[in-house]
Amino acid sequence: MKKDNITCPICRRDTPADSQEKHHLVPKAKQGKITILLCRSCGDMLHQIFTNKELAKKYNTLETILADERVQKWAEWIKKKPDDFTICMARKKKR
Repeated sequence: MKKDNITCPICRRDTPADSQEKHHLVPKAKQGKITILLCRSCGDMLHQIFTNKELAKKYNTLETILADERVQKWAEWIKKKPDDFTICMARKKKR
């Protein structure tokens, strides 16, 4: 089954199927089950700025993620990049 393009809810860019990832609102390591689709760059960014503990306790909804100033700055920067622009960031160790 072929996935369609989505609009990433963080950066608002058109994201092809091969650049999408499921983001667990509560990390899997913390028994999270609910996921949202993001572009890979935004998913990597979330794991760069938030620990699993922060994601589980405070940033476990799209609304709280979007309200964070660091996420807003990221979104402003990356939304000016072409839809096929990706940035690969090494993920921090899980905490």
